[in-house]
Amino acid sequence: MLTWNLIPEPELTSTREADIRRMLVASFPEYTDFFTHNSFWGSKPEYRLIAEDSNQQPAAHLEFGYRTITVADAPVKIAGVGAVAVHPDHQGKQVGKLMFANLRQYLLINTDVEFAFLGCHDEVEKFYTAAGFTRVHQNVYNLNPDSNTWETYHGPTMVMPIHKCLNEWRTDGIIHLRGMPW
Repeated sequence: MLTWNLIPEPELTSTREADIRRMLVASFPEYTDFFTHNSFWGSKPEYRLIAEDSNQQPAAHLEFGYRTITVADAPVKIAGVGAVAVHPDHQGKQVGKLMFANLRQYLLINTDVEFAFLGCHDEVEKFYTAAGFTRVHQNVYNLNPDSNTWETYHGPTMVMPIHKCLNEWRTDGIIHLRGMPW
């Protein structure tokens, strides 16, 4: 059985963050060098949603923060999501789908965000689709955390309706994150 915790970033202890980093390394061994020292990439999170197993170790994790971005120059309130991972021991058990259901429920009750938002790799697009996200086919302009330069991202971009319907997402124009991705 998993226990779900929503933790504001200022309340994240160094011990729990180290546990998250170990889980991220196990989930993404190709990024061991990065996740050994970091528990997120890009914008500093405002919250962490963590599922812990019976040993109080992270089984799943995501981080998110709020921002008003523009889509075709129109403002859109989002919860930007990043550092999504399910520990290999818990993959294939619908944990990711449950994690996003918990996130959506929290956002519906406690925020006025219109959409949850994330960028991903092609190979995990189906995972996010199964969890309630839809791919939008627009370029994303953002500040690259590695180079500290503005760039256009062309990869999969996913949105999940929260307080607006999917048909209210503008499909024309560029998505401007007004900062770093999550």
